[in-house]
Parts: sequence; structure tokens; C-alpha cells
Amino acid sequence: MTAYSGNIPSIQDAGRPISAVSPPPLSSPSRKAYKFYCLSIALVPVIAVVASFFIARSFWYIRHQKNSYLAISDYPFTLQNTNCEVIIYGDSSALTGLSPLIIQAATALRTCNIAQPNTALAIAGTFALDTYLQNNAWPKFVIFQFAAPDFSPMNSNGRLYEEGALQLIRHRLDLQTFGLLARHPMQALEFSEFILRTALFEKDWAGGTYDRSWAEIQATQGLFTAPRPPLVHCLGDLEEKSPDPLWIQDLRKRYSVGGTRVLVYVAPQPECDNSYDYYAEKIAPLADNRLQRFSIGMFNEKNHFTREGAALNSAHVAADIARMLRD
Repeated sequence: MTAYSGNIPSIQDAGRPISAVSPPPLSSPSRKAYKFYCLSIALVPVIAVVASFFIARSFWYIRHQKNSYLAISDYPFTLQNTNCEVIIYGDSSALTGLSPLIIQAATALRTCNIAQPNTALAIAGTFALDTYLQNNAWPKFVIFQFAAPDFSPMNSNGRLYEEGALQLIRHRLDLQTFGLLARHPMQALEFSEFILRTALFEKDWAGGTYDRSWAEIQATQGLFTAPRPPLVHCLGDLEEKSPDPLWIQDLRKRYSVGGTRVLVYVAPQPECDNSYDYYAEKIAPLADNRLQRFSIGMFNEKNHFTREGAALNSAHVAADIARMLRD
């Protein structure tokens, strides 16, 4: 028999603990790997912002988010060679409160409403109006209408409001827009988060918001009425903000070109708003109308009109234009 040559533990070794084999020491990450890790963490917000820009500029995003005002934000930029004879601009009191069809019926002048929410005006100013004028013949009338607190340049106070930022990213993605974003990096991140959230988690797959909103503004030539019932009580008094006469004068001068007549209107207020006396006095020298008071049922949001409120307000503006055409 062949003798077994392996090592057999002795009786003395039997009571001794057998030590486990120590694992090889872990190698510490290299400085290069550490730098790549830190860089990847730092790039996450950059990638998010860039991705949100691509999404925001897509037609898919406009069609599949749920905000009606964002859904119609491209309307002024689609009007090329439309050559409206009356152009309506201003804040959302004009967007919801001035009907082109009523003005057109009273004056026989083709009318278009390209007004913007004040959150768009705060970032983009008159960019939508200026773009329209580059793509169309200058109108006979430019009608500005603002809610009383908006009779001064709207200041974003460092906030990149979604409507304004989206307008610039979709239609003026240039060095000026990049500079604006660079000056407000945290707000740019918040905007990208808004785009990603509304695109990925709060999307409207059926596109119902977009279809309904566009059908309305195409049928009304730009008038938009929020799908809400009339108010039954005030939502709070308007902020008492001093008007800026120089800004109003600049609007009149800048757009009174080649025979175009500029009219500036202050939007009616709910009769329950206690700021009426303040604004009636402050705005009287600046506006082409006197500040009016409408019943609360003519509004469905603060400064936003129902269709009936818009009809009543538009009739006053239409009468003014018709009188000027006769004189």
C-alpha cells in the first residue's frame, strides 16, 4: 500500500484554533478615479438642465403638459404674414379680457390678440410683440392693456418664471438668454426641475389641454378664457404698486411708427377690490380710459375675465377705435 504523504494534524494540533486566511488588503481608489467620481456628481445638474432645454424646445412637451397658458405660448410666433390691423398686447388681463372678434365686428379691422401672462412679460418683456412685428406688416392700432399693478415694468426679482423662461428657450436661445440663466443658476435648476417634472410625471398623454386651448385661441384669434366658473367673492385686493409714467411713455413712442396709433388701457377691476380709489387717481393721467369696476361674476381668476367679462370690456375698446376711425 502506498503511504499517504499528506500532512496529518497531530493530536497536539487538534485543540488549536485554525486561523482564517486573511483577505488581500483593499486597494484605495486612485486620485484619477476620485476625480471622475466628483466630476460625475457635479455633472448631474448640468445634464438635467441641458436635457430640460431639449425637452422644453420640443413640440412634444408643449402638447403633453397640463398648463393651458403654456400650451398656447407659441401663438404669437406662429403668426407670419397675418397682417392684423389691430394688435392686442399686454398681460393676462388682455389675454383673457379683449376679444378680437368683437373689436373686428365693430371696426371692420382684422384683430389679433397676442397678449402674454405677466410672468412671461417679467422675463421676456415685449419680445413676442416685437417678433410679431418683424414677421408682419405694422398694424393701424396697437392696443396695450394691463391690470393696474402692471402699469410699470414687471420685475422678475431674480425669479425665472416658467412662462417667460420657456418663451425665451423656445424662441430666443441666444447668448442673451444663456447670460440670463447664468446669472440665476439656482433658478435655472428650478426651471429645469419644473420642465422634467411636468414632462415625466405630470404629463397629459392625450394632449387634451393643448387641443382644447389651441382650438379656442384659433377660433377667437387669440382670446383665451380659463376653464373655470365665475368668482363669487374677491380673491384679495390688488397690490398697490406705483405706476411708471416713463415706461408708459416709452411704449407709446416705441410703437407709434409709420402711422400706427398706440392706445393704453387699464383693465377693469372687480367692484369689491378696495384698491380702486388708489389706482383710479394714479393711472388716470396715463391710460386712454378711466378705470372701471365690473361685478365679480365677470371674473374667473384674479385679473382674468370670463367670456362675458371680456365681451363687456372689448365693447368699450371697440367703441373707442370705431370713433377714432370716424374722426
